[in-house]
Amino acid sequence: MKLNRKRVVISGMGAITPIGLTLDSIEDSLRSSKSGLKDISLFDTSKLPVRFAGEASDFKAENYLDAKEIRRNDRFIQMCLAASNLAIEDAKLSPERLKSAGVIIGVGLGGLYSIEEASRDFESFGTKKISPFFIPSILPNLASGQVSIRHGIKGPNFALSSACASGSQAIGQAFREIAGGGRDLWIVGGAEAPISPLSIAGFSSARALSKKNDHPTEASRPFDKARDGFVLAEGAAILVVESLESALARNAKIYAEIKGFGIASDGYHITEPEPTGEGAFQAMEEALRDADSSIDAIEYVNAHATSTPLGDQVEGKALSRIFGDRLEKTFISSTKSLTGHPCGAAGAMEAVFCSLMIDRNFLAPVFNLENISDDFKFRSPQATELNHSVQTVMNNSFGFGGINTSMILSRWDKSTNVLS
Repeated sequence: MKLNRKRVVISGMGAITPIGLTLDSIEDSLRSSKSGLKDISLFDTSKLPVRFAGEASDFKAENYLDAKEIRRNDRFIQMCLAASNLAIEDAKLSPERLKSAGVIIGVGLGGLYSIEEASRDFESFGTKKISPFFIPSILPNLASGQVSIRHGIKGPNFALSSACASGSQAIGQAFREIAGGGRDLWIVGGAEAPISPLSIAGFSSARALSKKNDHPTEASRPFDKARDGFVLAEGAAILVVESLESALARNAKIYAEIKGFGIASDGYHITEPEPTGEGAFQAMEEALRDADSSIDAIEYVNAHATSTPLGDQVEGKALSRIFGDRLEKTFISSTKSLTGHPCGAAGAMEAVFCSLMIDRNFLAPVFNLENISDDFKFRSPQATELNHSVQTVMNNSFGFGGINTSMILSRWDKSTNVLS
């Protein structure tokens, strides 16, 4: 860790998820293992091989946006705007303070649903049916752009796209900017609405999705012997990230401190992880080094673990290598067992979950881990260990193209200075 760099904290959060739309409802779902996986209601699935997903089914765009905003934006932008409203309200940021902020939103796939819908309309009715807002509604960077427009934010706004690591990388980028003495307030996170017929068909063709159509809540089972693929999910999660100095100056609530961030590539394959887990290992090693932390300080890991046979196995190898003998004493689980996999929003959504666990003194008990694979030698949180004052956690997010990220989050230590 570099000396005399600014400390960075999370001072506001908002999330639209399959397990809740408020921090309280999300906490309740995490504590009680309430699954958000169910039959898809967004469209007819009768001709698809997979008919369930992690829908944010309680989300009603009209509760957050006006009719014009709904009509002009794809679902991923609608959810991003709703989550940003919640986060900014939670952080109690004034319009004047917001003006100087920056915005980074991680998006993996963009407006797939709108693209499919427009394509069908074009084939049936020609150009007259295509809205002039079609292109802006599907662009990944219009998530950050619309957040900036809505809140009058004058700092930079841009998208980061690194598949399922997008949300995590957005937070990491802001963390490094603030720690290095740059802009000290950022609205960051991830948004994704990938539940569409073509997306389901594509991921199914790649043999990536679970096919447990008759038992949706049992389908996402990270590290379990019966895992057969991930469950596609949607949502948005936005965090207000700022320097500790800035947060203290405005008497902000602090959920957690970002202590370190690591990123590395496999350089191996477009979808398969490198078999030894070298890239994941290097990302975790860099995050620990950046946080000036040893593995002994890490009490809980929210693993990327999506419930794919190979992906979970390789992450397990990397975790075994990084933790060594400490692995059997470290709590590890994956909240994707409840939410499914929201792709580009995953890292940000799980950063919200981890920050809640730190702030509200609990660990999410494991779900659907009935027969742990022999490859994995770690401790999974059980319902009897629910109330746990966790100090430091690691959150992993990996993506297609071989990108690996890891983040270290800690309880804010009031006794130390504003500089690391």
